[in-house]
Amino acid sequence: MPDQQLLWYLLGWSVLATVLAWRLPSRLQSLGIVTCGIGLLASVSAPSLALLFSGTLLTYLAHRHSLGNKLVAIASIIAICGVLVFFMLSEGVTNDRIGSGVMLPVGMAFYSLRLIHYTMESYKGTLRPHSLGDYLCYQFFPSALPVGPIHRFDEFLRDLRRRRWDPGHFSGGLERILYGLAKLVVLGNYLVGQKMALVLAEPMVQPGIEGVYFTALLFWIKLYVMFSGYSDIAIGFAALMGFRLRENFSWPFLARNINDFWQRWHQSLSSWCRDYVFTPALSVTRSHMLAVLAAMVVLGLWHELSLRYLLWGGYHGLGIACHRIFAERAGPWVLRLPMSLQRLWQIGATLLTVHFVLFSFEITSLIERGILGS
Repeated sequence: MPDQQLLWYLLGWSVLATVLAWRLPSRLQSLGIVTCGIGLLASVSAPSLALLFSGTLLTYLAHRHSLGNKLVAIASIIAICGVLVFFMLSEGVTNDRIGSGVMLPVGMAFYSLRLIHYTMESYKGTLRPHSLGDYLCYQFFPSALPVGPIHRFDEFLRDLRRRRWDPGHFSGGLERILYGLAKLVVLGNYLVGQKMALVLAEPMVQPGIEGVYFTALLFWIKLYVMFSGYSDIAIGFAALMGFRLRENFSWPFLARNINDFWQRWHQSLSSWCRDYVFTPALSVTRSHMLAVLAAMVVLGLWHELSLRYLLWGGYHGLGIACHRIFAERAGPWVLRLPMSLQRLWQIGATLLTVHFVLFSFEITSLIERGILGS
């Protein structure tokens, strides 16, 4: 979880980037945005700045001089993953990630996926002509650096070329930033982090299912509020500068099944896994279940390289696969129910989905302890 100091740096550098994005001459506006992104990383994590700058430069050079070269693309992705794994297995560096004990340089988990995305699209030949400055602006876009969203280069480049001053868009961006700050300060830190934690303090320490349930409930509520708050701020500042970043959350706890949940929760990561893990795995294995498991295991290990998160990814993957089988067999039957029963079914499905997610860490931790014999 980004700390309070990082939040202030994020706000300060993003405000400056917004001013420069409109007040500088048009040919220098991208440079102003890049400078602010560099300033943000330099302020909080010099290693992260060095890693992102070198990764950006090397992937751009690979794109320019080895376009469509399969070996270069594979080597680039292995190198990116290798550096990420090295830091995930290391100790003593700055932690910036939400809901994880893994220690990483600021933003590395997110910009590593952007580097892989750029490399993959370069290999496939789908990238439109662009300059190093365009690519630097994409990678060093300040508001998305700490915790995403994981935006796509082609969408960003389109906005970069077409951006125009729009008072309505600017006003909407300000509202989104205020909404995000309210989530972080009022909902996350005060109501959930202090008041709700105080109310649930006694139930959380109760033995058995009661303690597990309320601990999981508090964790997931705070995780959602804080993570979506940072996403709102990133999307809001992007709107101030004339860009549209991908949405990251869409009321995930109203999902009616686990597949729907992952289409609503951390959407930019879910879509990345769909495009770069699920789809290739499906084309190779011709098995929807194996492809889903591969995507969810990668998603789990992205959070933390551990047996617990390997099992957690597999747990969600099996949940999605089982729901698909169930929907194919029971879906037509549900549609034939009277409307009142369909509504009851939908409420029950939503509650089941929420609790499937709430207990995911506890269930996988139990399995882990059983495997390790501890």
